[in-house]
Amino acid sequence: MNRRMTGVAVVVLVIGALLGVLGSRLWSGSRQEDLNDALEKSARLERELNSLRAENARMSAQVKEEQARAETIADDLRREKEMNMRLHQLVSDGKK
Repeated sequence: MNRRMTGVAVVVLVIGALLGVLGSRLWSGSRQEDLNDALEKSARLERELNSLRAENARMSAQVKEEQARAETIADDLRREKEMNMRLHQLVSDGKK
C-alpha cells in the first residue's frame, strides 16, 4: 500500500506540474495579448492624434486666410466710406 500511495502521489505531482505549466503559458499568453492590444490601441490613437493635429493646422491656416481677407474688406470699406464722405462734401459745397 505504501508503494501504491507513492505511485499515486508521483502521478498527481506530474499532473499538477503539467497543469501548472499549461496554466502559466495560457496566463502569460493572455498577458501578451493584452500588451499587444494596448500597443495596437496606442499606435491607433497616435495616428488619430497626428491626423487631428494636421486638420487643426489646416483649419488654423484657413482662419488666418479669412482674417486677412476680412482685414482687406474692412480697408476697402473704409476707403469707400471716405470717398463717399468726400463726394457728399463736394455735392453739399456745390449746392451752396
